Amino acid sequence: MKYLLPFLCSLLLIASCRTRVESPRAMNPAAAARQHAIDEIREADQNFSIMSEKQGMAKAFTTYASDDVIKLNDGAAPTVGFDSLRAQMSRLPANGPVLTWQVLKADAAQSGELGYTFGQWMLTQKDGSAKRSVRYGVYMTVWKRQRNGEWRFVLDGGNATPEPK
Repeated sequence: MKYLLPFLCSLLLIASCRTRVESPRAMNPAAAARQHAIDEIREADQNFSIMSEKQGMAKAFTTYASDDVIKLNDGAAPTVGFDSLRAQMSRLPANGPVLTWQVLKADAAQSGELGYTFGQWMLTQKDGSAKRSVRYGVYMTVWKRQRNGEWRFVLDGGNATPEPK
């Protein structure tokens, strides 16, 4: 019993000196806000791809584009502005190619107002004989937080690559 009191005092002293170690994000509100923006951008990009797959490219691109969008087109002049993008997308056949993609990296400015995604895309289409062909590529999309808090892309482009291994 005579050792119990010093032992308990020692435990109390050790417990009171112990500091709680938190993650850097928890200690830095700016880093936490930036990480939150990155998570939102990644989610917007993934939802954009899901909509493209399920409802078509035209619906997805016109839903997620900002008013001042610029879409880079492989081998052609860029599409500038929402009205031009809507006109371009309206020329796609209803049961046309299916474009999906996967985010590989997302990042955001410290302000949490601007960010980008980078990833791989896959375009699947059927020709007149119902033969399926697949093309692959990479993309980069720049996202901007709108006044209502939603993320819309302001710049989108990519290029074809060999099939990923």
